[in-house]
Amino acid sequence: MKLSIISGSHRSNSYSLKAATYLQRLARLEEFQETQIMDLSVLDFPFWNEGVWNGSEQWNDWRAIAQELQQSDAIVLVTPEWHGMVTPVLKNFLLLCTNQELGHKPVLLVSVSASVNGVYPISELRMTGSKNNHACFIPDHLIFRHCESLLLSDQAVSDEQFDRRAKCTMKSLTAYAKALGTVRATLQEDMQQFPFGM
Repeated sequence: MKLSIISGSHRSNSYSLKAATYLQRLARLEEFQETQIMDLSVLDFPFWNEGVWNGSEQWNDWRAIAQELQQSDAIVLVTPEWHGMVTPVLKNFLLLCTNQELGHKPVLLVSVSASVNGVYPISELRMTGSKNNHACFIPDHLIFRHCESLLLSDQAVSDEQFDRRAKCTMKSLTAYAKALGTVRATLQEDMQQFPFGM
């Protein structure tokens, strides 16, 4: 199976990227033979406009990303909490995704906070993040609170209990990825007929 992890910070070398790399290591302990991190701080595609529908050249980079996502069995969305919100670049990413990229695929939501917060981006994504792309947010989520002390490196965390919880959550994502493959195949035709949520 293939997993795509989206690091949704605008900053280079962010704690979101560290969290993404840590989760990539855990995913490899499961049944994800192929994993990739898409770092939105370096990927170059514009904010959404109608040109994405008519194949204009400015969307060539996005089309390559979309193709990778279409081949993925599961997705992880990692966002820092900025003023209690999801980052603009991650919201733009979700605006660009259709049911071809995310439809009926399991998505793990992850937020990163420098303090004890981090729940607001999860709530925001659950409320608005899946309307037209039909992503299936799994019930579990992860919040990297006090990220500066929690993320010891790209590979490890300082809290053993958090590490156990994260491993359990990745196991859950793996199970959903297996189960929802059949769902996607069954609903493919209907997704073409009714591409937008209500």
